[in-house]
Amino acid sequence: MAQHGALETLKDLAEKEVDDAAHLLGEMRRGCQQAEEQLKMLIDYQNEYRSNLNTDMGKGIASNRWINYQQFIQTLEKAIEQHRLQLTLWTQKVDLALKSWREKKQRLQAWQTLQARQTAAALLAENRMDQKKMDEFAQRAAMRKPE
Repeated sequence: MAQHGALETLKDLAEKEVDDAAHLLGEMRRGCQQAEEQLKMLIDYQNEYRSNLNTDMGKGIASNRWINYQQFIQTLEKAIEQHRLQLTLWTQKVDLALKSWREKKQRLQAWQTLQARQTAAALLAENRMDQKKMDEFAQRAAMRKPE
């Protein structure tokens, strides 16, 4: 019975690890999604800014204003590149968290399998004991029966 308790405890610990890993995976996915949204916003803003530049250039703009546009676009490009790197890091974090969750889930399934086998073995032993008692009872009853 103590072994059954230990196995149950190990299975419970494995379940907690799976839950913790799932929570971490969710956090990593949310972070990755936020990074994707920020990158998309920056790219959209850059495209809008370039479109405004093209419109203004069609109308004619002063050279100092054109230089300001160019500098700002370069700053946006740097920000976009940094966000792409951040997105790559978040993607790696998601991959690692997913791998960890899968490993912990596999470990939990192993404990569940062991527990199921232990339960089946205990049931089989109990059934054998019951059968043995029934056989002994039948044997005693047959011995008492007058012929």
